Amino acid sequence: MKIRNLIYQISFTSILSTLVFIATVFISIPYAGGAGYFNLSDALILFSCAYFGPTVGLLSGIIGCSLGDLFLGYASCIPFTIFAKGIEAVAFIFLFYFVKNRKFLKLFAFIIAPLFMVLGYIPYYLIYDDGQGALALIASLYDIVQAISGASVGFILYLAFERIKLPYGYEKNLIFSKKK
Repeated sequence: MKIRNLIYQISFTSILSTLVFIATVFISIPYAGGAGYFNLSDALILFSCAYFGPTVGLLSGIIGCSLGDLFLGYASCIPFTIFAKGIEAVAFIFLFYFVKNRKFLKLFAFIIAPLFMVLGYIPYYLIYDDGQGALALIASLYDIVQAISGASVGFILYLAFERIKLPYGYEKNLIFSKKK
């Protein structure tokens, strides 16, 4: 049973990494000043964390967004992307799975976690702008719009897929499940 679950997790991670890459690359609008770009990758990261579990969500977000940065010519941003998307996924995982029995409170995980992504990119903007801070402020405002958009779309996707059962033998909450 464990090997089947591992195969499912690898498969879902590769499929969702590809979808995050597509949402990053093909739905990208550059920010003013060239400091970054708007995309809908956050929607798929939050959805994959909620629906497929923490491991798949975290890895697909990091892999898909990093490859998107590389493809779009933002290679210098990759370490910050790994940090920002990773902290967003970890914050979402803890918020979502600790309130898993209260549907209304799950919405807060979709709202709060993307704000960690916004905070994760501020050091990149400060370095890119030579510590002036004006670019960090402007780009962070764009990131807040991206966070709100991603949270909205991610929550809608989760509600649409919530009742669809995953394959037999797939245990999505390995981190938080009770050991037998």
